[in-house]
Amino acid sequence: MFPIAIATKGKGFIGALKRVGSISRRYGATPEKMDRMMIRFRDILQEFNGRATFPVVATALMRGNGFLDKHKTECIEFTAHGYLHIDHTRLSLEEQGAHFTLARHLFEQRGARCEGIRCPYLRWNEDTIEAIRQYGFLYESSQGLAWDVVDHHNTEAYRRVLEFYGTIPAEHYPSLPRWDNGLVRIPYCLPDDEAFVERLQLNSTKVMTEIWLAILDETYRLGELFTLGLHPERIFLCEVPLIETLRKAKEYSPGIWVARLDEIARWWKTHLERTFETSKVGEDEYEFSFDGPAETTILTRGVEVRTPVEDWDGTYQWAKGRQIRFRANRRPFIGISPSSASWLSDFLSQQGYIVESADDDQFHSFFLNRPEFRYEDERPLLAEIEQQDFPLVRFGRWPSGARSALSVTGDIDALTIWDYTLRLFGK
Repeated sequence: MFPIAIATKGKGFIGALKRVGSISRRYGATPEKMDRMMIRFRDILQEFNGRATFPVVATALMRGNGFLDKHKTECIEFTAHGYLHIDHTRLSLEEQGAHFTLARHLFEQRGARCEGIRCPYLRWNEDTIEAIRQYGFLYESSQGLAWDVVDHHNTEAYRRVLEFYGTIPAEHYPSLPRWDNGLVRIPYCLPDDEAFVERLQLNSTKVMTEIWLAILDETYRLGELFTLGLHPERIFLCEVPLIETLRKAKEYSPGIWVARLDEIARWWKTHLERTFETSKVGEDEYEFSFDGPAETTILTRGVEVRTPVEDWDGTYQWAKGRQIRFRANRRPFIGISPSSASWLSDFLSQQGYIVESADDDQFHSFFLNRPEFRYEDERPLLAEIEQQDFPLVRFGRWPSGARSALSVTGDIDALTIWDYTLRLFGK
C-alpha cells in the first residue's frame, strides 16, 4: 500500500493533514533541528543515568551522513526502523529479508551494530518475524501493547490507531520479552508520545506524566517491562513526563533496571542459558547452585534459608551467592506433568521459575497439569503463582535484584523535512 494511503488509514484523513502541519514545524531543511532534539534527549538521559534505543529509518540515515557519529554515546543504541518507512505486511518474506539486509548493511557502513528491528507503523506479520529471525537479528520490538490508562481522555482517533497497529491489551497479556525460536521479542507500550499529541490531543504535561507514571507503577507491581515510546521529534513537547518518569524510576526499592533494548534482549537470551543443580543434603534440607551471569538474582519465599539472605520486597528474600542451602518439606519449585503443553514449561522458565517434570503433586509445593496453555493464559497463571504463598525458590526476572525494567525508545522516521517528504512516496 502506498505510504500516503497507509498514513491516512492509521490517522484518518483530517489527522493526516494535521500531521503534515506538525511535521513542517518539527523538521528543518537540514538535520540541525533533529540534532538539537537529540542533544536535549541525551542530556536528560545522562542527568538520570538513563539509557535509550532509537530505531532509525535506514535511508534517512544514509542521507544524514554523520548523524550516528554525532550522537553515539554509551547510553544510546541506534538500530533499524526498516530500510524504508513502509508497511512490511505488504511485502513477501523474501522482500522483507532483502530490506532488513540493506538496513543492516547501511548501519555497518557507518560503524554501528544493528541488532534489532522495529517495524514502521508497528505492523508485522509472521513473514516479518521469520525474516528478522533468518537474517540474524537479536530482537524485534513491533508488538504494540496498550495499557488501560487513558480513561476519559480516550478518542476515536486513538482507538483507530490501536486497531491499525494490531495492539493487544496489557490487562490480558504480560509486558515481557519472550524468547521465540532464536529471536527475542520485546513489546512496545502504548500510549506513547504520538498518542498523547496526535491521537488524544493532550495539551497538559501533567496528564501525560500521570499516564506514564501509572504504567510505571503497574509494570513495577507486576515485575514487568515498560517500553516508554518518545520520538525525538517531540522531546520538547514531552520532556516533562520523560523527566518525571526517569526521576520516579530511581526512587523504587527494589530498583528498576533502566536499559537499552539490546541490553534487555541480551539479558533475556543469556539468562535462559544458565544451569543449576539441586541436591538433598539432609532431612528436608537442600543445596542449590547455579552457573550463569554474575547479575543473576535468587529469590526465596516460605523456606528456611541457611545461607546469607536479605529482604527483597517483604514477600521474597534475596539469597546471596551462587550456592544456597535451605530447608523445605517439599521441593519449592514448580512441578509440571508430562502431559502439559510444551510452551508452559518454556514460558515459566523464561520468567525465572524453576520447573521440574512430575507425575503428580506429591513432591512439589506447586503442581500444574495443563494440556492446553495459550498466550491468553499467561497473565492469569503469573497472578496465580505470585498471589499464593506456597514455598518457592526462583530466579529473579531481571538482573542485580531489580524488580522491573524500563526502556526508553523512540523511532526516528526522518532527519529533515526532505526525508519525510520522500518517505510519503516510499523512498
